[in-house]
Amino acid sequence: MVSGCLVKIVSSDTRHNYVLHYLAALGVVLLTPVIFGVSRLDELLAAQPLEFFLPLMGAILMPAVFMPEQNESIREVVRSKKTPYLGVCFMRLLCGAIVITALTGAFVLYMKSMDSVVTMRLFAGSLASTFALGAAGFFASAVSDNVIVGYMTAVIYYICNFGLKDKLGVFFLFSMTTGSFEEKKWLCILSVVLVVSGFVLRRLFRER
Repeated sequence: MVSGCLVKIVSSDTRHNYVLHYLAALGVVLLTPVIFGVSRLDELLAAQPLEFFLPLMGAILMPAVFMPEQNESIREVVRSKKTPYLGVCFMRLLCGAIVITALTGAFVLYMKSMDSVVTMRLFAGSLASTFALGAAGFFASAVSDNVIVGYMTAVIYYICNFGLKDKLGVFFLFSMTTGSFEEKKWLCILSVVLVVSGFVLRRLFRER
């Protein structure tokens, strides 16, 4: 019963609140081959579009999980329903993750068709960076109760990767372009910690 309600709510969300976000994520994918060459690239060069640009999908989709309830009146309506609010937010996040994975996979297949050396490792590494960037924005949005703060946090984290590689250490988003994959496991851990912490803190301090 509850799961059915969640599906209906998420379906309605997609139609009314997130179509533009999904289109923006698609726009990132379509714009990537315009900015980067994608044909006949070796593994290091193929990592550039997968790390430099595709992670912006995470920054677009994941901080927006709490967006519809930025209006307090809408939030009160949502809270009055039997369906748990954070359950709805989790389903939104899951939908975003599915869209990110599907679009990244489609782009990897496109690069492969252009005779570039793209592997499952590059695919997984791109997702790790995308989810880490998005999770940073998600966490900031969750604890601040402000989606704009979430977007700003994701943008700042992204920009820092262009000049603060040594400072970021294992949380550097673009490691595959330097031939290193070790950082990706730490980005996966970071993503899980930030998402779980975001939900827990939201539950403790925002949804009482």
